[in-house]
Amino acid sequence: MQRRWVMTWILATGLLAQAPSPEPPSVPVTQAPKPEPPPTPATEAPKPVEAKAFEQLRPSQRKLVYTLHRAALSAHELGTYRSHPRAVEVRTALGELLAAKPVLPEKASASLPAVEAYLTQLRANRGLYDATGAKLLLGCTWKELQAAARAAAKVGHPGLEPRLLKLKGLLFDAKVDAVAPGWAEPEAPAKGKKAKAAKAPASPEGFAEQKAITALWVKRAQAWVENTPQEVEVNGEKKSRRLPDPVQTKALNDLLAWLDKEDLVLLRDPAFGWLDLRRLGAAPGAGLLARSADLAAGKAPEGVPGELALLPTFEPVLGDSKFAPGEEKRAVLMEVKQGPAPATPAEQSALFEKLGRSRELDVR
Repeated sequence: MQRRWVMTWILATGLLAQAPSPEPPSVPVTQAPKPEPPPTPATEAPKPVEAKAFEQLRPSQRKLVYTLHRAALSAHELGTYRSHPRAVEVRTALGELLAAKPVLPEKASASLPAVEAYLTQLRANRGLYDATGAKLLLGCTWKELQAAARAAAKVGHPGLEPRLLKLKGLLFDAKVDAVAPGWAEPEAPAKGKKAKAAKAPASPEGFAEQKAITALWVKRAQAWVENTPQEVEVNGEKKSRRLPDPVQTKALNDLLAWLDKEDLVLLRDPAFGWLDLRRLGAAPGAGLLARSADLAAGKAPEGVPGELALLPTFEPVLGDSKFAPGEEKRAVLMEVKQGPAPATPAEQSALFEKLGRSRELDVR
């Protein structure tokens, strides 16, 4: 009973309430069952997993929490492309410029405070536009930015100036892409007019790869779905077997089916707005699983997303698989530990962006 309570807490009671709960595992006679907490409304955000509670989970449960967390980070990163096809490019170029800050001469650093402020806004809004749809502009001049890029080239960061030059209009001109791109199907020209039908926008470069990374982490989560007692028929007799939980299994399958859509179809889906850590709650992996039905149904989120709180980190531990053929060694996920949250939102953003774009386990 205690095991079921902990898992329900982590994987969002709102999701598990969608289907009848299986019978709880038997409790030894010497162990008194602990009462379950009152049910949480489906609309309430999942609570964060406290370190002590996380340690009480079985290894397979911790691995499920971790892989779902990585899927949520990757999904959040996927959502950045929807703001603007070049949003990730802008963030990467300016981030590399800031990385050179410790070695830049003071004279060339005049633009860096404005760059830091702009990147903070970009990350907070997950794109080049704020919550009202207004375009974010860099609060320095092109000459100041150019001077910093040229100075960075001399201290081991070459190539920034031409990259930033291609982004100049996006960064400084309010008229360039003044509104976020519309991914809707272009309207056909009226009958009798010779105007050519408008071309559908191309999906952002890198979007398909990021979508594949998100799907990969969802697939990895499938290996750690909780086994629950279920009634099956064997040779005409009804027997109880421990099988992967059908609710969690369906939720993950729904997520994979949704991600399997064509890029532009996905970008046009109103439910795409759920791919946002600010909407998925304090346990974003559980939130992503809980919203699988909304994603599958194309249901858009309501209201403006809130602020992203500092979230605990997870530290995977790798080991050699016992089932590797011959002497070949294959690293597998053996354990997951929960660590402290990053010290600042900026540190968390940098970490989440790195993890969100990676297929690899983050081993420290």
